[in-house]
Amino acid sequence: MEQNIDNLLYSRNTSHKEEHMDRYIDHYLEQYRIYLHIFNSTHDRLSKSNDFFLGLNTAIIAALGFLETKGSAFHNSVIYMFAPFVGIAICYCWYQIISSYKQLNRAKFKVIDGVEKNLPITLFATEWELLGKGKDSKKYIQLSSVERKIPIIFIVLYILIFTMSLTINYFSFT
Repeated sequence: MEQNIDNLLYSRNTSHKEEHMDRYIDHYLEQYRIYLHIFNSTHDRLSKSNDFFLGLNTAIIAALGFLETKGSAFHNSVIYMFAPFVGIAICYCWYQIISSYKQLNRAKFKVIDGVEKNLPITLFATEWELLGKGKDSKKYIQLSSVERKIPIIFIVLYILIFTMSLTINYFSFT
């Protein structure tokens, strides 16, 4: 795989490298800086996405809590039957987005690693080595692993709400 990344990164514009070595290095570093900026902006987009989905789920739970405080007239409401399904669907989408960003970041790290092999120091590779390459949870826990637990927690909460709603509705009809 490593050779494949090198072929993808360095297969184009070899004449530029040979003819303009001084500018080649400047261009190389500038492209690296731009790519790191793109990498950071990708993380920012994930953070905003997480904020959106967390806010949306919090609003659903808050609305259900508000209705709960209004009394038993709302217990038979279709909202308690419908809202958990909407919440579960939203959480599934959220989980998929987090997984997609994990895959995207994994690819970006491979590109960064490939570029750094031609730089004087390899900052990301060194950092990854110090973190035990993600294999030692005492040194590093992958953020995406933690992030993906949050939609699952909301899904469990929605299942509990739906189950309680069924139970309340069942006993109110008997």
